[in-house]
Amino acid sequence: MSIGAILVMVYGIIPLESALKSINLQVIGFLFGIFSITTALEKSGVINWIIGLTLAKLREKTNNIIIMIVFLSGILSAFIVNDTAAILLVPFAISICNQMKVKPSIVLISIAIGINVGSVMTPIGSPQNLLIASQSGIPLPFISFVSLLGPPTIINLLLSGLILQHYYKKELIVSRQQLTNQLSIQNHQDNKEYKLANGISEVDRTEKLFSNRLAKISTAVFLCTVGAIVSSEIGNMFTGVYIDIGIISLAGALVLYIVSGDRISILKSVNYSVIVFFICMFIFTAALWTSGLIPGLMDYFPSFRLDDNTINNTQDVIAYTLYNNTIISAVSIFVSQILSNVPFVASYIPFMIQNGFDESHISEWMMLSAASTIAGNLTIIGAASTIIIMQTAESKGIKVFTFFEFFKIGSLLTVVNVAIYYLFLALYNL
Repeated sequence: MSIGAILVMVYGIIPLESALKSINLQVIGFLFGIFSITTALEKSGVINWIIGLTLAKLREKTNNIIIMIVFLSGILSAFIVNDTAAILLVPFAISICNQMKVKPSIVLISIAIGINVGSVMTPIGSPQNLLIASQSGIPLPFISFVSLLGPPTIINLLLSGLILQHYYKKELIVSRQQLTNQLSIQNHQDNKEYKLANGISEVDRTEKLFSNRLAKISTAVFLCTVGAIVSSEIGNMFTGVYIDIGIISLAGALVLYIVSGDRISILKSVNYSVIVFFICMFIFTAALWTSGLIPGLMDYFPSFRLDDNTINNTQDVIAYTLYNNTIISAVSIFVSQILSNVPFVASYIPFMIQNGFDESHISEWMMLSAASTIAGNLTIIGAASTIIIMQTAESKGIKVFTFFEFFKIGSLLTVVNVAIYYLFLALYNL
């Protein structure tokens, strides 16, 4: 993406001034702020503590291991951005594989699916959601996302977990007695070593963690930031005053840097590569738009129906919304396999706005969010988070899944997931 951004400026496809104006500072500010906070959560051990609790539960309920992995991945990605969750969950996957003798590709695919599905439900779950929330003009984006996409996302997490659990049931069949004995011995050794090294029991780990100053500060800042985003939207309903989520995120990060004694370490560890990627993506997609390539590509798909002169009653509105949602779903799934979902959404939003979509077309914007994100479940190139999982795992010497291995189960899940979102939004329209 960086090379593409440089080339379009070097060859004059987009002037430097237009390139700079194309950068969405709200998105960049939000990403820097939320990455700062999640970096602090990671450094303080809070995220590892959450993962550790889940791993302990998995030891007790091995029959539901895939379902729990999918849910953990989904819930984390909904609040710490899917790319961040992808990086943090690979060590978790390795722990599961080592301790429970599960094939690495099964765990990694389950994490990738869970991240893609779970990130749909909030505007901060994925970069494409953030773009939609900031550029579509929909009112109360956080509340809109959670209320309209939250319930079908929970359903999809459960269905995805069940389907994956059934799909991999042969690989997951392990002698329960052998596994129980193995875990019993391992737990005894772990507890013994932990007590000798630390002088405290396993139960005391939580208390020890939150005696850590950075853990308390980062947790409080994270909860206050998310709470401030929701409160801003609720306040907007009654007072008309709205604070941009980018400003809230930056304010949370500023408090963290002021109060924390680890500010330099946190600042150095922020995921700047994703931020640079977004800056370059804004420039590159703006060039694609001004060059006429994106509008030209969209001519090959059926046109939207938003002509007010042909809408005579509520039934027409519903019919046109369902028709538009069908087009949005098909285009999102197909083009995301070419551009990946974030660049696709960045290019498609101006096209939708040009075709008359505004803040009143909430269903269509939500369909774009859901379909473009779930497109990442079809192939390994549909979502950046899946590629991040593969690269991170390979760098640690873990054998990852192949394109075909992911596609076989991903194609089924894509159909199921998109159908659930489509039906739920159809009910909303009715």
